[in-house]
Amino acid sequence: MHLILTGATGLVGSSVLDAMIKNQGITKISILSRRPVPMAEDAKDPRINVIIHKDFNTYDDELLEKLKDATGCVWALGISQAEVSKEYVSSFYPCIF
Repeated sequence: MHLILTGATGLVGSSVLDAMIKNQGITKISILSRRPVPMAEDAKDPRINVIIHKDFNTYDDELLEKLKDATGCVWALGISQAEVSKEYVSSFYPCIF
C-alpha cells in the first residue's frame, strides 16, 4: 500500500508518520513537505520518499507521476496553534466571535 502524508513535521503528522513506519503493510510513504522532515531522515526507512513541495495550490505533472499509484492520503497540513489568529478561527466558526 502506497500512502501520501502531508504535515509530517507537525504534531499530528509526525504521529501519523510514526504509525506508518511501524505498519509493515505500508510499502511506500510519500511525504509532501515544505521543508526537510528530520523524523523521516532519522528513520532511514527505504519506504519513505520526502518530496519538497512549496506550493500546495499547484501540482505539476512530474509530482503527480510520483504519486499516481497511491492508495490514500493523510492530510495533516496546518499551521501552528500559536500562529492562529482570531480572524482565522472566525472564518471557520463565525458564531464564536
